[in-house]
Amino acid sequence: MRAFLCHVTENQILGRTDKLKEQCIGYEVLGRRPDYNPSDDNIVRVRAHELRTRLERYFSTEGAEEPVMVTIPKGGYAPEFTSRYDPPIEAPSPVPAVEIASSSSATATEATETPAAAGQERTSWRRAWLIPVALLLVVATAICTNLVDARRMKPTDPASAIQDFWRPVFAHGDKQLKIVYADTSFALWQDLNGQDLGLGDYLNRKYLDVKGNQLFNVVMRRVTTPSDMSLAINLTALAARFGVSAEPEFARDVDSQFFHQGNALLIGSRRSNPWVSIFEPFMNFVLSKDDQTSAPAFRNRTPHPGEALNYAIPAMYDTQKVEEKTYTSYGVVALLRGCGKQGMTIVVEGLNSQATQAAGDFITDPQRLESLLQAIGHKPGADVTPFEALFEITSLPGGYDNPKIIDARVHAGEGCSGN
Repeated sequence: MRAFLCHVTENQILGRTDKLKEQCIGYEVLGRRPDYNPSDDNIVRVRAHELRTRLERYFSTEGAEEPVMVTIPKGGYAPEFTSRYDPPIEAPSPVPAVEIASSSSATATEATETPAAAGQERTSWRRAWLIPVALLLVVATAICTNLVDARRMKPTDPASAIQDFWRPVFAHGDKQLKIVYADTSFALWQDLNGQDLGLGDYLNRKYLDVKGNQLFNVVMRRVTTPSDMSLAINLTALAARFGVSAEPEFARDVDSQFFHQGNALLIGSRRSNPWVSIFEPFMNFVLSKDDQTSAPAFRNRTPHPGEALNYAIPAMYDTQKVEEKTYTSYGVVALLRGCGKQGMTIVVEGLNSQATQAAGDFITDPQRLESLLQAIGHKPGADVTPFEALFEITSLPGGYDNPKIIDARVHAGEGCSGN
């Protein structure tokens, strides 16, 4: 988003309109091939939609007092800079004075306070004034739309959603957040072999004892997703604001004692992070398969009136390349008590990588976290009690849109099973 915003604003200000075309943005900003076909890949339109949403949100909240607004009208990628007020005429910049004095056609009469001259001077002043302000605003807006607002994340703000959610986490345990990110190779192994393996299989590695299996080298690689690593980085920065350290760990390097030693956060479903299975007995929304299509789904163990039993994505989404299309996906965010009531455990998982990314955003973005807490009936200013929430997104190529909480449960009790 920051690269997109800086690209279009800089080139608009410099008059390089050829750089504002979809093909150019896809190539220079989003890493597409120079000859890619925008008709087949709508990544620029998707990112532009997200950027418009973020700009609108920024200038209606934190940026409500900014003197200049930046917008990107629909139908194109050329940004517009709009002043919130008219600059004073009585304080002109020296730039238009030089331009008028050096003009060969200017006369003494034209340089006096005639309406036409005043209007021209005002226009020139505004043009000279808007450019440097807009350049500074580009930087400020880029930061604000990509990073969590530091003011809202300060632990001294009792009304903050970030404060309410993370305070009970960091108030327990050993002042450390242990982050377990997913083992994507393990999920790939199961997909390619048509198997559904559990934590026991993951720990004893017996699933690898297949002579001549060409996938051995694949599953032994330490692979995770960019969204997992991005979330781990964001959480490390967030923990530092509370004076707490974060310790990212690959799922393959963790043992059961890991979860008895303070706060933990698990990224991914049990297909890619089998450690989630020790917490599933205490959760209502658990990873399963749709009974009719065998598609990945979250099963609703205790459906309330009007709720569905399964929340699934399209069947065979991997082989049919549905990941490259727009469809509805689901994710879960859960705050649970840790093993043996030592610390807290957070689970963020999704039916695809976009949903997992959205789950991470729900616990790090103040506005999205606020909407989540409202959905569970949380009272601002109080510690958040253990809960789990099911959310829905529109999955897009390389991103997501329209995240919303569709179901939630508030509960207490132990947060894990086993030793």
